[in-house]
This record gives sequence, structure tokens and C-alpha cells, in this order.
Amino acid sequence: MKHHYLVTLIIGILAMSGLKAQENTNLIKLNILPLAAGNVAFEYEKAIQQRISLNATLSLRPKSGLPFRSIWESAIEDPNDILGGAKFGAFSFTPEIRFYLGNNDALRGFYFAPFVKYARYSLSTILSVEEPDYQKEVPISGALNALTAGLAIGSQWRLGEHIYLDWRIIGPNYGFNSGTFEGKIQLNADEQEELRKQLEDFDIDVLDLKKEVDSDGVTLKTKGPFAGIRTALSLGYRF
Repeated sequence: MKHHYLVTLIIGILAMSGLKAQENTNLIKLNILPLAAGNVAFEYEKAIQQRISLNATLSLRPKSGLPFRSIWESAIEDPNDILGGAKFGAFSFTPEIRFYLGNNDALRGFYFAPFVKYARYSLSTILSVEEPDYQKEVPISGALNALTAGLAIGSQWRLGEHIYLDWRIIGPNYGFNSGTFEGKIQLNADEQEELRKQLEDFDIDVLDLKKEVDSDGVTLKTKGPFAGIRTALSLGYRF
């Protein structure tokens, strides 16, 4: 019986030690950089070894007007202001594994992190057809899906007992995209010709857009390579 109590006591001590060892291996963070554009990006990081962790980022942007129009205008040929009243939304999920350098404890120091990112970008806008005796609006909506992989480098500091600052300096990524944007509405020959002229002058440098206009409406499709850059400045709480 004494041996039974002794074994139980040893198991209890080991369990408590294991729990103690697992304390403070979690970090939740908020990326403050995209807030200005209406994006909210949360991160969760879990240390699995002294210098290795798993990190996941969830980013959301409710549909609203295009942020930073001057940046968009530099990458888009849009003389007819097709995107002037556009609504843009975004969702992304990015898991990564981090390898910390140096002899710091978990979740601190310079790191490099291979990652995979899935993103979905939704867009809606309205094309206008101006005819001598009337005006017709053609609503366009759809989404682009992108899957990329890349490598991020950055550094994470402890500012206080539980407060951390994570600077993801840069994270180039490359992959592919596929997207469709449609506006289904009956169009006569004159309306089709007018829309074709507008769309001929509309191009996005980073996408290969296929444009189709027929009697049933407008379809824009894209499929091909896709690239991006990740960066972040996040405040975190360790627990």
C-alpha cells in the first residue's frame, strides 16, 4: 500500500512538473500595421521547443472602399475609374514554423520562418454604360483566391513580464491565384461595345486578366502566378 501511495506521489510530482514546464509557452498578438487600412490581424504562437515555435496568423478585412488609393493607382490602369466606387474585402490564414537563433529562451530573438499563406480577396464594383437616352449600371462582383509559400525573417523582444513586440521584417512569398468576377445582365450590341472599350483600358499589372463581354453580361477571370510580401509589427501577451 505504501508503494501505491509513493507511485501516486511520484506521478503527481511529474505531472505538476510537466504542467510547470508548459507554462508561458503561448503568445497572442495583434498586428498594429494593417489597422490603418481596416484590416485586423491576430496571431497565436506556441513554443514547442526552446528555439522552435508554431505561429498562425488570421487576417480579416470587412468589405469597404479601397484603402490607400494612390498605391492602387500606381499598379492599375483605370482611366474610366472602374474601381472608384469599388468595395474590397479580404481574408487570409497563414501558418508558419519559426526557428529562433541564439541562446535566448523560447519566443525571443531573431528568427526565420517558412510559411504557407491562403488568401481570399473579394471585390464588387459597378460599370456604367452611357447611351444617348439612358444609363445602365452593370454590377460586378467576385473573388480571387491565392495560395503562396515563402520565408519570413524577423525579431521578437520581451518588453515586460508578459508583453512582447514582434517585428516581422519581411516575408516574400510566391504561388498562384485563380479568380472570377461576373456581372450577369442582358446587354444589347451597343452596350457590349461600350463595355469592351472600357475594359480594354483596364489592367492590373500583377494579374493576367481575361475579359469577356457578351449578351449575358461581363466576366473577368484571372489564373496564374501570384506574389506578395508579408510584414508585421505586433504587440503580444505571453501566457
